[in-house]
Amino acid sequence: MMSTSRTLPERSLPELVGWVRQEGLALSLPTDRLAFLIAIKTLSEDESDLSEAALHDAFGYVSNAFGQMDETLTGRANNAINDLIRQQLLSRFNTDMVAGESLYRLSRLGVSIVDFFMDQRQVDSIKLSILLEHLASELDTARKAALETNTREQWDAEVLPRLTFSLEETLGRIDLTQRAMDEQQNQVKSEIAALLTQNWVDAIHSCEKLLHETGQTLRELQDTLDAAGHRLQAGLLNIQEAAQGRDDLFHVEELTHALQGRLDVITSWGQQCIELWSRYDRHVHKFIRNAIDMDKNRAFSQRLRESIRNFEQHNWQLRVAEEPRLLELRDETIAIHDEEVTGEVPLEMEYVEMVDINQELAERIERYLARYPEQGQQLDLADVLREYLLDYPAHAHFDVARILIDQAVRLGHASGERELHRQPAWKPINQAGSKVQAYVIDQF
Repeated sequence: MMSTSRTLPERSLPELVGWVRQEGLALSLPTDRLAFLIAIKTLSEDESDLSEAALHDAFGYVSNAFGQMDETLTGRANNAINDLIRQQLLSRFNTDMVAGESLYRLSRLGVSIVDFFMDQRQVDSIKLSILLEHLASELDTARKAALETNTREQWDAEVLPRLTFSLEETLGRIDLTQRAMDEQQNQVKSEIAALLTQNWVDAIHSCEKLLHETGQTLRELQDTLDAAGHRLQAGLLNIQEAAQGRDDLFHVEELTHALQGRLDVITSWGQQCIELWSRYDRHVHKFIRNAIDMDKNRAFSQRLRESIRNFEQHNWQLRVAEEPRLLELRDETIAIHDEEVTGEVPLEMEYVEMVDINQELAERIERYLARYPEQGQQLDLADVLREYLLDYPAHAHFDVARILIDQAVRLGHASGERELHRQPAWKPINQAGSKVQAYVIDQF
C-alpha cells in the first residue's frame, strides 16, 4: 500500500492542532460501542446500505453478548446509532422524507477503525519470519526483472510495481506485526506486575518463566532479522546499481533509498526490543532480590529451609557429568629437536630485491633505446611502448612504461615542446586501453 503522506499537503503542527480544536474532533468508543461498530461492518459485507431495523438487530445481538437488559433495547440502540453518527463513524441517508425511512452506511473513519482491529487480530497469527521470507521472494523477483529490462517502460511495468505495491504492502504488514509484538510484551509485563503484586513469593517461578520465554523469543527474532536484513539490503542495492546513472530511472533510485531506510528501521527495532527487555529483566530481578531482603516474615527463607529439611527421606536423583579422559599417545622420552635445516635453495626460490630487478630492467631498456640516437631515428614513445609492452604481462605495464619513459627522456628532447599552442594526441599503448600523451623525441 502506498503511503498517503505523499499526496497530503504539508501543514505545520500549530495549524493541525488549531484545526482539530476548531472542528471539535473527538472519539469515544467503549467496548460495547466498538463491538456494535464491528457488527455493522460484518453486516455491511453482504449489503452496503443497512436499514434502521438491521442496525437494531445488530445492537440487540451485542447487548445479549454483554448481558444488558432488553427492556431498554430500543432506546439504547437509538442512542448508540446517534452517537456513531455524531462521531462521523456512521452516515445516514434519508430515502423517504414522508415515511422517515433512512439507510445507514459506515463512514471511511468507521471502516478504518474496524479494519485496524481486525488486522491486529490477523497479524497476531502471522509470524514475522514468514513475512520476511515473502518480502525476500518479492525482492528477488524484482531484482531479476531489473537485470533483464532496459527501457523505462519495461522498468515501470516489471520492476516498479513490485517495489511500490508488493514490497510496500509487505513492509506495512511487518510494521503491524512489530506493533502487535510490542503489545504482547506489554501484556507480559502486566502479567508479571499482577503476579508480583498479588503474592510475589508464589509468583517468582511464573515470573522467571515469562521472562525467559519472552527473552528467548526476542533473541530468535533478532537472529531472523539480521539474516533477512542482509539479504534484503543486498537485493535493493543490486536494483539501485542497475538504475544508477540513468536519468529516466531516478524515481526508482529514490524509491530504493526509501525502502532501504525502512529496512534499517525494521532491523534496528529488534535490537532495541532486546535492550529494553534486558533492562526490564534486570529491574524485575532487582525487585525480587529487594523483596527477599526486606521480607520481615522471612517467608522465602522459611520455604527454602522446609524444602531441604529431611531431604534424605525424599525421592531424589543425582546426576553426574564426567568428561572422558584424553589418551596421549606421544612417547614422553622423545626429545624435541630444534635443529637448523640447511641446504641449497633452487634458483627460482632465491630472493631478489626489487632494486636489482629495476636496475636490470633499466639497463635492458637503455640498450633497446640506444639504436634511435645511433641511427638518427625519431623516438615516438607511444609506438615504442606499444611494441615493448607486448613482452610483459598487464600488471607490469605501468612499472615498465615508467622506466622506459625515464630512459627515453635522458636521450634527448622534442622540438614540439616549444609549440605551446599544440598538444600531442593521446595514443593507446596496450589492449587494456591505456594511453599516453608525449612529444616525439627528435633531438638527441
